[in-house]
Amino acid sequence: MSKDKNLDKDIDLKRYRDSGGISLSSLNLGLWLAENRRKLIRTLIVFLIAVSAFFFIYSSYHYIVYFLTDDLSQQLDSNNLLLSPRKVTTDLELGAPLVFSSNGAYDLAVKLKNPNDKFMATFNYCFRQAETDIACAAGFILPGEEKYILALGRELIDSQAGVSLEITDFFWRRINVHNIPDWQKFFAERLGFVVSGLKFTPAPTSGDAAKVALNTLEFSVRNATSYAYYEVPLRIEFYNDQELRGVNRYLLADFLSGEERAVKISWPGDLRGVNRTEIKPDVNIIDETVYLKYQGTKQ
Repeated sequence: MSKDKNLDKDIDLKRYRDSGGISLSSLNLGLWLAENRRKLIRTLIVFLIAVSAFFFIYSSYHYIVYFLTDDLSQQLDSNNLLLSPRKVTTDLELGAPLVFSSNGAYDLAVKLKNPNDKFMATFNYCFRQAETDIACAAGFILPGEEKYILALGRELIDSQAGVSLEITDFFWRRINVHNIPDWQKFFAERLGFVVSGLKFTPAPTSGDAAKVALNTLEFSVRNATSYAYYEVPLRIEFYNDQELRGVNRYLLADFLSGEERAVKISWPGDLRGVNRTEIKPDVNIIDETVYLKYQGTKQ
């Protein structure tokens, strides 16, 4: 019996080699994996859940920062239109409608002011008199902009009755600061039109020339931007000091970058006392469809 015990002590399991080439350590590893398979699967599941939770929290944090840093507490749709009733914008400011007589017809104007520097607005509007629509159109106003909306050469039901402005389908649209980080630079780069040689001659009120009483405006306008436009409406305002005395409009079609055009227009109306004329482009530069594509500079 003592001889058998000595034989058992001489056996070294670490030196065991299976005829198939599998070592004892490999067998132990396989056994351990088999015994702990469920624990390993659970650990893997917990790890994947933790990774998913991390990326969810990370993404949520950056979305929150994105909106809060832009002072946005309203929901927006895919076009950046405001859908939530929560208040984040200041109301548009509307002036009183102005009516200017022009040779039997009337020019209408209302001053709008957008006090919001991160939102533009689109809307429909109608000039109305006695519950009747006189002129209707679609309009827009850019961030921080102050402008007149116009209706020219209209007939009124009663020249003594008041005119009102009705705005419908009004939507605020937030300027995406990630696409347009500097609105003032964006504005200047696209509306850099240079007006020169401005000369306004009011219609004569006496003598033979008064029989054909036409105001005349001459000027040149150059597109000093890097952009070409299908149309550039020009809003023309006539003042006596700070008082608006009349309005007009002129349309530049296919206005290329670097191009300069001479303009001369005449129209009837009494604009005596005008001592200041302002010409302003009225282009929705947020709308990509206003730009002419693949047009070179015109020399």
